[in-house]
Amino acid sequence: MGSHEMKNYSSIILLIWVFVLFSAQANAQNVNSESIVDAAIDLAEQELFDEALKMIEPALLHEAKDDARAWYVSGYSHKGKFKKEVFLVSSTSALALSERELAVSQLIKAYEIDAQSSTSISELSLDALDYLSKTYMNDVVRGVRGFTRGMDDVIVGYFNEFVAIRSVINQNEDWTREEVEVEKNLARANRLLLETTPTDSEELFARVVAHYYKAIELDGEDYTARYNLAINLYNRGVSRLKSIDHTTAMFELMETQDACIELFDKALQPMLAAHTMSPNRKETLKGLTTIYNALSNKEESDKYKHALDKVLKAEGE
Repeated sequence: MGSHEMKNYSSIILLIWVFVLFSAQANAQNVNSESIVDAAIDLAEQELFDEALKMIEPALLHEAKDDARAWYVSGYSHKGKFKKEVFLVSSTSALALSERELAVSQLIKAYEIDAQSSTSISELSLDALDYLSKTYMNDVVRGVRGFTRGMDDVIVGYFNEFVAIRSVINQNEDWTREEVEVEKNLARANRLLLETTPTDSEELFARVVAHYYKAIELDGEDYTARYNLAINLYNRGVSRLKSIDHTTAMFELMETQDACIELFDKALQPMLAAHTMSPNRKETLKGLTTIYNALSNKEESDKYKHALDKVLKAEGE
């Protein structure tokens, strides 16, 4: 055997040795990864979630980073901690929010890794995500019912998280109708605050208007968003007029009147749009009669007043 052949033979032996060593290390890592996951599952099943996470999460950075089971048990443990926090405190405490966020991201990771094989891990991940999505929607409902000033963005954020999770579960689901209802409910919640606040608030009124505009943007066929937007703009103008009294300075008087006319003018377009959608609705006919009267347009006001009278007469017959 020549020196050249000897070198080639030695190189082949070296490559084989490296391959065997690498395979042995990989197999050892796989065995180690599986044992860690199995131990973490056992702890999680005993509801020892902190202990399970201490064991599994470091492995997610290295040997278990592509292991769907590892990501699932970690997400499951964070879900368990979230549920405990909900029971003891609330679903919106800082700890609950953090645990739920981690649970969602890790369960999605588990599903994405395992989705191609459609094993029980992907199914279990979707079941857990379904539960967590519902907790976000519950927080939306509770947030609207117990609305406090400035909670708008938080509540919208809960809804967006709900939709994001649902898009993983089923990409064909459409939650636009529900989003419209959230926006309209937030508009009403801010309106109620405005009516019960001792001092006037331009900020609250701006939020009322913004939520109705968002609802209209989302659904071009929503009647109530347009009607209620028009009513709120008109009522705001009336409220501003009522603030004028004998102490109002001339310059302030003129400024207030201009602002009121602008509000009445803004109210007109959504009221006309609502009327177009349902021409025989008494409330829109009455609304247009009133708004045109406020704008000193007697001809248009009388037109809608006559239309309203015809509807009322037909109902009485």
